[in-house]
Amino acid sequence: MVTINTDVTNIDLTRDSGVLCTNVAFTNTTADALETLTFIPTKNGKKLILIINEVSGNAGSLSVTVSAGNYWAAKAMGAVAVAQGTSKAFCFTPARYMTSTGVDATESKIVVTITPATGKKVWTDHDATYQHFQIPV
Repeated sequence: MVTINTDVTNIDLTRDSGVLCTNVAFTNTTADALETLTFIPTKNGKKLILIINEVSGNAGSLSVTVSAGNYWAAKAMGAVAVAQGTSKAFCFTPARYMTSTGVDATESKIVVTITPATGKKVWTDHDATYQHFQIPV
């Protein structure tokens, strides 16, 4: 069952680049190592949706965090657990979490950190995957 962290109603999903909602496997095979996802929002005025899937069902919970960006509405997202054998959806407002890495606004990004359960590996133990897409506000 997918848990949604924010209420979103009456939306139309549209495809950006790539395939909408394709599962992407994490790649980290080192115990206790963090997995970092970097997203560069491609549409102004859209929210980023990220779905994390902990597929194994026996590796414990993953932890998801996002640092505050450096724009006017900056706010960090503290650790949120994704329980074993479940999925969780996150809805990000880019102005809160985007960090500018240079003078060009196209270099702005959102960095999401995934922490495995103690002694576990994100990819091989948790068998974790993710999907992401943007939706209108």
